[in-house]
Amino acid sequence: MALALVLSWLLTAVWISFMKGLGLGKRVRRDGPEAHLAKEGTPSMGGVAFLLAAFVAYLVLGRDAFSGLWLLGLGFALLGLVDDLSGSLARPLRAREKLALQGLMALVFALWAARHVAYTPWPLLDVLLVLLAVVGAANAFNFTDGLDGLLASVAAILLLPFYPHPFAQTLLGALLGFLWHNAPRAKVFMGDTGSQALGALVAGLFVLTGKLWLLPLAAIVPVMEVVSVVAQVLYFRRTGKRLLRMSPLHHHLELSGWEEAKITFRFAVLTALATALAFGGGG
Repeated sequence: MALALVLSWLLTAVWISFMKGLGLGKRVRRDGPEAHLAKEGTPSMGGVAFLLAAFVAYLVLGRDAFSGLWLLGLGFALLGLVDDLSGSLARPLRAREKLALQGLMALVFALWAARHVAYTPWPLLDVLLVLLAVVGAANAFNFTDGLDGLLASVAAILLLPFYPHPFAQTLLGALLGFLWHNAPRAKVFMGDTGSQALGALVAGLFVLTGKLWLLPLAAIVPVMEVVSVVAQVLYFRRTGKRLLRMSPLHHHLELSGWEEAKITFRFAVLTALATALAFGGGG
């Protein structure tokens, strides 16, 4: 974990300088919270740095039964990278195309995972459950990544119960190194590159350790975020009005007067409580 932390801290600093040198930065939505306009131009795609740090540390000093998860993480990281670079592409990926690619990668992982762990008497149902968990987590984590330090803090807490495993240690260390630069006010964002891969990796870890049923409770914050987006869309289509001031949920809370740092802190506390309840209840 210490090696991953130091590597992540160094690589993220290098990545920030690299992105600034290229003049590449995050574009901020004009219809979002006004405070976010000051973040225009902040380097993004920091997931490249902390994922690389975690992988190198794992390769050098780690190794456990979850090494196959890195292929899943790589696939979702590359897809997230395409999303992050969408403004530079001739034709960005459509939502359905992105979902199809996520589903394909999750299916390959689910077929492999079903050979190692079973949740029901029916292997095909296991494959479907794992597929939905991975795709759902990747998108839920992506929606959660919208405030300085929010997703990294939530994900770090979710990894704590798996600390005995080198895979979790290296990923946790890498997130802590990234958080050094991502704390308010963030010098870098993880982008879709980091958030989608992180969601897939955390979900995969829950799957392979036999803890899939605990994921919805422990990851209560990403669940609330994705539910808020779905509810907003469905309500608007039905009534033509907004259910929330803005989705995902953290933006609604911002526009309701909550300070950004307060939302991050309280969501981290909520995640810690939910994770303790999930794993403390015999899980």
